[in-house]
Amino acid sequence: MADATPPATLRLEGVRKSYGVGTPVEVEVLHGIDLKLQRGEFAALIGPSGSGKTTLLNLIGLLDEPSAGRLFIAGQEASALGEMEATQLRGRAIGFIFQYHYLLPAFTALENVMMPMLAARGRVDAKMRDTAAALLDKVGLTPWRDHKATDISGGQQQRVAIARALVMNPALVLADEPSGNLDTENADGVFDLMRSVNESGGTTFLIVTHDPRLAQRCDRIIELVDGRIVSDAPNLSVVRRG
Repeated sequence: MADATPPATLRLEGVRKSYGVGTPVEVEVLHGIDLKLQRGEFAALIGPSGSGKTTLLNLIGLLDEPSAGRLFIAGQEASALGEMEATQLRGRAIGFIFQYHYLLPAFTALENVMMPMLAARGRVDAKMRDTAAALLDKVGLTPWRDHKATDISGGQQQRVAIARALVMNPALVLADEPSGNLDTENADGVFDLMRSVNESGGTTFLIVTHDPRLAQRCDRIIELVDGRIVSDAPNLSVVRRG
């Protein structure tokens, strides 16, 4: 009987990353990373500056290629894909939330959320608008859907960015310091929203943060130091806001 267990959302096997390969200044930044995230996990990736977090996130996000090892996204081996195939997999399976939201200032909140769908399908239709509008409603921004990105607050802009990250219904969301540019109140609101999406839809989240307060609100904490995972364990004392 075939194994009906669904594949891990993310799996890395012995992933290494070197720069300057074959030159006198070759340096290995990631040293054999093994990591697995199942569907619905909500994990924090922590570590000091220079530990390799950004390099690792770029590999997982298919923005760069490993020098060695294997990388799987939703059961598909991504480390063996060509550039076009990797772009297609990234577009449908991975959502990105950054510290700086990177919204297009000349476009409305609704238009910004639709951008990944437009990139994938080449044209706008009514279903795309409905999908984007429903996500903006979910993040509490229906009254601002037709406002340009420059006309809403920083916290609202980050909520638009979260809606944009979710519009293709990705299996995995990568959040790189998603609250690092916000005050405490807005940071808590953004974090609560990501947690709500995780719990209601089973979306897997990997959140890079320097904020120990936010890391302690994740279910699992992975620590990277000098390009190696030195700790990876469930957070048995998850802090939840009332």
